[in-house]
Amino acid sequence: MTDVTSEPQPARDRTLLLQAALDGELDATAMLLFERQLVEDPALAAEYRRLGALRQAIHDKLPKLRASEDFRNRMEAIATPPPPVAQLARKWFGEWQQTAMAASLALALGSGLTFLMLPRQGPDVTQTLIAGHVRGMIADQPTDVASSDRHTVKPWFATRVTQAPQVVDLSAAGFALAGGRVDVIDDKPVATLVFRHLKHVISVSELPGTPAHWGLVEGHRMIKGYSTYTWTTGETPDNKTTYIAVSDIAPGELDALAAAFRKAVAAEH
Repeated sequence: MTDVTSEPQPARDRTLLLQAALDGELDATAMLLFERQLVEDPALAAEYRRLGALRQAIHDKLPKLRASEDFRNRMEAIATPPPPVAQLARKWFGEWQQTAMAASLALALGSGLTFLMLPRQGPDVTQTLIAGHVRGMIADQPTDVASSDRHTVKPWFATRVTQAPQVVDLSAAGFALAGGRVDVIDDKPVATLVFRHLKHVISVSELPGTPAHWGLVEGHRMIKGYSTYTWTTGETPDNKTTYIAVSDIAPGELDALAAAFRKAVAAEH
């Protein structure tokens, strides 16, 4: 673990310290000491900001590569052993049922009936994120990377999730950034930001797409004593991003956080 003290440090040690802070390798105590040192050492603070801005600029300019759905399906098919005869029979019968259902739907639509899309199947996303919030609260600290500097938190996510989250400064609204962590939904890593408000901790998870895609609806839910609030940013379905805030705080406080979050995102665009 990198040692952070207030004593003067050789250039090499200062470089290692800056790199550790930018990479999110400092624990909560070391990060707090480092932030205190930034206040006391303007030159170190300037270098930290310069390196953070440089890393962010490089990250923003690099192409974001993602395997296509067809490629992932082909890879899964290669890795999956052929099913036994009984499974093939069930699969054939299932496909026959689907064909018959599709024909029935086509006839019904031709009669002027409208059908709604079925909701997403699988574990409740909100309950999964509540479980992640609870795990964070009972751990030594609720974050994997502890920092109040968004230029430290955002690059930390770059190699851990498909798309780095929108990290905004909400301190003026009373919500101080404490860091971030990675939660998991359907075996996929999800970026979660952690804020502190008074004596409460608030987890805000970012999901690509619309709430409907995740089987969610916008607004409040109360589950097992925890307040949750779901909202979106983006103008069209193609660029929608869904956010879910979880805390033991009053629902009205989550409204205030969501409003401040939307305002900060709009200001950056």
